[in-house]
Amino acid sequence: MAKLRQIADLTKVSVSTVSKVLNGKGRVSEKKRKEILKVAKELGYTPDFHARNMAKKTKITTVGLIVPDIINPFFARLTRGVEKACGEDSLVILMDSFRDLHREEMLIRNARFFGVDGIIIGNSRVNDDLVLEVSSYIPVVVFDKDYDHENVVSLVLDNFYGAYSATKHLIENGCYNVIHLGGTHELYVSLQRLEGYQAAMKEFNLKPLAYPVGYDESKGYEYMKRILSLGQKVDGVFCMNDLVAIGALRAAKEFSLKVPEDIAIVGFDDDEQLCEVISPSLSSVHQPVEEMGEVSAKLLFELIKGNKKIKRYIFSPRLVIRQSSSRKRGENV
Repeated sequence: MAKLRQIADLTKVSVSTVSKVLNGKGRVSEKKRKEILKVAKELGYTPDFHARNMAKKTKITTVGLIVPDIINPFFARLTRGVEKACGEDSLVILMDSFRDLHREEMLIRNARFFGVDGIIIGNSRVNDDLVLEVSSYIPVVVFDKDYDHENVVSLVLDNFYGAYSATKHLIENGCYNVIHLGGTHELYVSLQRLEGYQAAMKEFNLKPLAYPVGYDESKGYEYMKRILSLGQKVDGVFCMNDLVAIGALRAAKEFSLKVPEDIAIVGFDDDEQLCEVISPSLSSVHQPVEEMGEVSAKLLFELIKGNKKIKRYIFSPRLVIRQSSSRKRGENV
């Protein structure tokens, strides 16, 4: 307040006028506005966020968002969805665990000390006991795992069906040696996609062969290159995500394999900017990531307001077919 009074005295206006100008509100001449801003800068004035928050009729809600890899397009789009839902009356504190389980658990456990009103956990490998512990003092929204607790909401995609439909599509398009480049087994979502792949292979009496490769492009490339180097017969690949699929596609090209004629490839996530820009364009299982981010924030707000009735929200995936798997029967080698 002292600095606001100083600015007001030096610019010969009221404290309320200074406050409005510094908050981008009120009607004042452009000349006077620039003068007020100049004096504020010279005095080193910094708005007190907490004081402004307390003065507002609508409380600023602080949301903690914990993701494993912000560079991954999926989590970047998820973050955008959360930000959209939060608007100007909410603040998002983004925390990246760098796929380090110890760091992730530390961020979740210490979230309340960051002043957040609730947290969204954009990863499904966290320990169940930890989620229940944290939910005893702040609301929690978790992706891809089910919890029967009044202060936790689960946001779930039908990963089993997405993987099943992708694998079935490959088989129905003439692929009979379909492998799965999957995620690591500590992630529940990885296990669901593995099970979906296995179910489709079993339905057609084909032998499943899955590799827990990871989640980035380099892993997809390394494993696909290794598999092809061993001379293993492969004519279809269902991948954990689009990044792994792009790595597999790059390896196939290095071995002079035509996609999809020699080997068909399907990813998961359907990041259009990735899937459409590469050649051939990548078939992928679509999940509405930004919408999922928006819904996760809205569900968290309901928990914060005391609505404990919602326990689970389910999204359905759909397969988007592009060039990398548009393969007719009989084209396999």
